[in-house]
Amino acid sequence: MRNAFDSYALGATLYMPIVHPKVEDFLFGRAPAPASSLVLCLEDALAEYDVQRGLEKVRALCHGSAFACDAQVYLRPRSRDMARTLAHFRGIGKFAGFVAPKVTPDTVGFWLDIARGAGLRLMPTLESAAYFDPAAVSAVRDQMLSHDRGQIAAVRLGGNDLLGALALRRTCGMTSWEGPLGWVLSMMSSMLISAGFPVAAPVFDIIDDLDTLRREVERDVASGFVSKTAIHPAQVGIIEDAFRVSPQDLEQARAILDSRAHAVFQIGGAMCEPSTHRAWAERTVARAEVFGAAAPAVPMRKVSI
Repeated sequence: MRNAFDSYALGATLYMPIVHPKVEDFLFGRAPAPASSLVLCLEDALAEYDVQRGLEKVRALCHGSAFACDAQVYLRPRSRDMARTLAHFRGIGKFAGFVAPKVTPDTVGFWLDIARGAGLRLMPTLESAAYFDPAAVSAVRDQMLSHDRGQIAAVRLGGNDLLGALALRRTCGMTSWEGPLGWVLSMMSSMLISAGFPVAAPVFDIIDDLDTLRREVERDVASGFVSKTAIHPAQVGIIEDAFRVSPQDLEQARAILDSRAHAVFQIGGAMCEPSTHRAWAERTVARAEVFGAAAPAVPMRKVSI
């Protein structure tokens, strides 16, 4: 199954409470969008006493003028009942889709159906303790495969809830890959990406530890993630810089995709084999189209072998 590399357009996905005072400024063009995609949250980022105000805010946005925002804008409902309510709001099609919290194999079909009925895409979030078992990942993957895969903008992995299932939280100076989630991130992402689903990396919630964030995103990118959640605008630039493509990789990718390419050749000391590396090359070019190329490192040479 082909991978949907267009999901790189999500870039850094910034979460905001729906009641944040700057939401209207971003959506109606009075201030530049702080990220390539925004999630307006009515779930964990919203206190119970603010739920009704949040729903009224969504209704007002739906009934108001057209958005003048370059970012993709998603809503994160609090529950399936709330999603059903939101799906019936006139004007809900202004939003790109729903981010579904705490999705299970039994509920993912509901979320896909409710989003499709509203003309929206879906980002299911896998974040429960059940996903420490590969069988649960397999089950939710198979359920998603039974629906229109193109409706799924990305599958999000909820690192904080997964850590919470272990009675743990993130440690300053340690990436998710270096802690107890390392193996589960590898397991979940490889099972989903190999089935053709774009996968988004967990949030990094220590705002002032930008060095560790940088290391973590480098590993996310190398593992095939297409996006990463941000909780502060200061994180956005670091995340999107890490997704930029090295000139070496971009040259190799373009050479691999060239219809005149040899069966095997070498660029910069790396073997290039179009029959094996084509999907990587397509991914790399897709990344470059969204994020651009990084500064050049060392000169490269192409040698036929």
